[in-house]
Amino acid sequence: MFAHIENMSLGSMNPDSTLTALGLPLDGEQGDTYDTVVQKIQAAVSKFDSAALDELMNKQYRQAGTVAWTSDEYFATEHGKRCGQIGLYEASKCANSSQPAAWWPENESFPSSPKRPLAGLKVVDFSRVIAGPAITRSLAEMGASVMRITSPYVTDMSGIHQDLNWGKWNCSLHLKDEEDKEKLRALIREADVVVDGYRPGVMERLGFGQQAILDLVKDRSYGIIVVRENCYGWHGPWAHRSGWQQISDACCGVSMSYGKAMGNDEPVTPVFPNSDYCTGLCGSAAILEALVQRAEHGGSYVIKVALNYYSQWLIRSCGTYEHQIWNEVWKRHGSPVFRHFHAMQHLLPAMLKILHQHDAQALFNPAFFEIRRAENLGATFVQVKPVARFNNEVELGYHIGTRGNGIDQPVWPKDLTTEVVRGED
Repeated sequence: MFAHIENMSLGSMNPDSTLTALGLPLDGEQGDTYDTVVQKIQAAVSKFDSAALDELMNKQYRQAGTVAWTSDEYFATEHGKRCGQIGLYEASKCANSSQPAAWWPENESFPSSPKRPLAGLKVVDFSRVIAGPAITRSLAEMGASVMRITSPYVTDMSGIHQDLNWGKWNCSLHLKDEEDKEKLRALIREADVVVDGYRPGVMERLGFGQQAILDLVKDRSYGIIVVRENCYGWHGPWAHRSGWQQISDACCGVSMSYGKAMGNDEPVTPVFPNSDYCTGLCGSAAILEALVQRAEHGGSYVIKVALNYYSQWLIRSCGTYEHQIWNEVWKRHGSPVFRHFHAMQHLLPAMLKILHQHDAQALFNPAFFEIRRAENLGATFVQVKPVARFNNEVELGYHIGTRGNGIDQPVWPKDLTTEVVRGED
């Protein structure tokens, strides 16, 4: 049986704990190559069976890792039995919330309209990497104002900001500092939605867990929507664990199915962040549902989404391609075979090369892309156009350009079309 340790260059975006757990040095040696490093890691990992490695990473070192189950094995685990009953998301009204039915407050600078349906909606975003930021980017695409909270002491994946930071202001707060905590409380008191994508328990320890957020708005005239996103799902013995898409793929059996499709009885990490982005879409759809419920029935709402919720749905509702269809597509692309030891540094360039060789005209059609300007950066980007079309009834796009972290002040500007929040108004 195989186990998956999160790709060390991603993982917690710091490989030190994983290397230490495996008894490997923190620094490489002169002459190291990708292949020689893979061999060293394989030699270290081979000293453990999958269960021991799973316990070592999750319990002792608190790193993301999982046994690479088949889908049948996953659904037979205690965790799979409990989370396997959940759909794409969970949404519930908070029992003790009594605010009257309401939409969000109208903002004169950016009024809501059929073209920009979420204009004026204020969203506080505690998330990083892909799934959580994809939730809030989807809201920004429909006009929502998003304030993303980052920390000067927490590593972020800046390489994906050009995709996922569109439509968002980005402020920096240190939530062990009481002054910064009060700035965050002020943001939440005016927010309609708060998205928490950190490991379960992190925001609670910092004083901004689900109940603390609900308490901040209990006396105002409209409720709030609290969204929690994690890897494993919110029921069962693994709910507290950290994880990213690759962990979910291995946990639920997607990786094993991918490896078997290429002829080997071993898991292979799927190349693209499919469940990351699709979990983001599930989260944004759930928020739209909760906004309607709040408008009709009042109160506050809690939404829970998870990478595993989407992966479970993918396995059960979509499944794998029929053998004949898979073989035709696979052969048409040169019958590539990826292995269990191939990390993203190998998989992604290899797959992009294959797609450019065989599908360039279909996938990279210039009509699928648009030019976007990020004024605060003085830069122009070529990005994929919004996928949905509404016959000009709804205008999808971003009124705030992408940016790095810590650019904006942690306050809601009076003018919601402001490109950079300087705190002057």
